[in-house]
Amino acid sequence: MDQVRARLRGGPEDGREVSVPADPTGHPVPRITVPVRLPEQRRCATPPPLLVYERSGSKHTGTWDFDYVGAESQT
Repeated sequence: MDQVRARLRGGPEDGREVSVPADPTGHPVPRITVPVRLPEQRRCATPPPLLVYERSGSKHTGTWDFDYVGAESQT
């Protein structure tokens, strides 16, 4: 599966760009999860939540927009 660039909009990762899987037509998957990035001193025993982003359908100069829709537990 190929990869495309995605820009995260909203939430704690606003503005970050990541690579996401694309289908054979070149469209990215509709939903991705991104682990919360915590500073080393804030690491805890339980896994951090996953941030949920959904494809907005907008593509700008080769980068797809994904909008923040919430967070989910890894447990």
